[in-house]
Amino acid sequence: MTKQTLPNDKPIMGKIVEKWEECFETYCFKIKLPVKVQGAKPGQFVMLWVPGEDEYPVGIAGLKDSILEVGIAKMGPGTEAMHKKGVGDLVGIRGFYGKPFTPPDDVNHLLIGGGFGMTPLKLLTETLMSIEKKQNIHVFEGARSKDRLMYLEWFRDLHNQGKINFHACTDDGSYGYQGFPTADLEIFLQESETPSVIYAAGPEKMMKAIFDLGRKYANVIDMQMSLADRYMRCGFGACSSCVVDPTGWRICVDGPIFNTEKLEKISDFGVYKRIETGEKKRI
Repeated sequence: MTKQTLPNDKPIMGKIVEKWEECFETYCFKIKLPVKVQGAKPGQFVMLWVPGEDEYPVGIAGLKDSILEVGIAKMGPGTEAMHKKGVGDLVGIRGFYGKPFTPPDDVNHLLIGGGFGMTPLKLLTETLMSIEKKQNIHVFEGARSKDRLMYLEWFRDLHNQGKINFHACTDDGSYGYQGFPTADLEIFLQESETPSVIYAAGPEKMMKAIFDLGRKYANVIDMQMSLADRYMRCGFGACSSCVVDPTGWRICVDGPIFNTEKLEKISDFGVYKRIETGEKKRI
């Protein structure tokens, strides 16, 4: 029997079947789940349990034949412990959690991210390419240097096949143009008259800059952004550690994807986020 989701009350143990170093201090894993499952949508996440260390949210990069793909950047003890895991090791998974990206038809799809934010955008790219009607997909990725560009070869191959348009930039100019992804995005928005939807994931300050830019252009009919890098403890709304002001929305159940209408109501978007104690810290 194929299920649409995994248990929420406790993790199930999956086996790592593949591991590779994707870019600087970032490893990708393929994890074989012990049940037949499908239905993961781009922008959703799972809670990953590293036995004896920690449990934390992880974006979904892919799911096929009950093999889950995730990308994990070095962020602290929990992610470092996962980086030490190898093929054959077991880790706990529960989910899928959260609201996904919801792409409409007949628009330019503009995907913008950096760092581990490229993980949900990889699944979104695959989803858009699987739609029978041809989609106009542009992926904008930025990083400090070439060795920090996540899924670089994967996106570049799709670009060379004519399936997507890939725009890359680095702070130091080691790949693509030197600068920020907002520069190429603005050029595109100035030249295109077709309705566009912006999807963003990554550092929140970057997303806030993208949001402010997108609001200047009438052809941007919606923006959908992932606040999945906020602190989340349970994943299903019980602890309320991931609430945003002043709405009280919980990232894990009301998000992590929020559209333009909702982002405009979150006063701490791009300004503050909560830490483990519940206190607010400036981003």
